[in-house]
Amino acid sequence: MADVQPQRPQMFEITAAEISRLVARFYARIRAHEVLGPVFGAAITDWPAHEAKIEAFWRGAILREPGYAGNPMQIHLANAAVKPEHFPLWLELFRDTANRELKPEAAAAFASLADRIGNGLSYGIENFRRPEGAPPVLA
Repeated sequence: MADVQPQRPQMFEITAAEISRLVARFYARIRAHEVLGPVFGAAITDWPAHEAKIEAFWRGAILREPGYAGNPMQIHLANAAVKPEHFPLWLELFRDTANRELKPEAAAAFASLADRIGNGLSYGIENFRRPEGAPPVLA
């Protein structure tokens, strides 16, 4: 008899439709952002495909749905235009969009998760790109 692992419950109350709406509104704002817009615009040629991939990422992280295959750290490291100083701007815009689009509890939980992921990516980029012999960046 196979060992069946129980599925973990979703992280907080949110629907797939709410995630989709948040992602769409967030990336519309990203495209218009004076600093982040050019960085994303240079890297993304197919916005619908990118948004679908990001929706799958968030549905996997929050709703525990399968479907996302990727390595966010590797992707961000591969793009030299992505700088650690972009992450506070990204997170501020994400938090504001979540607050506009979601119920307060879901917005706070989603923004908190995005903060953890964004901060991890930022620290990872700083450390992987630091000059040889330079001390590591600490969280």
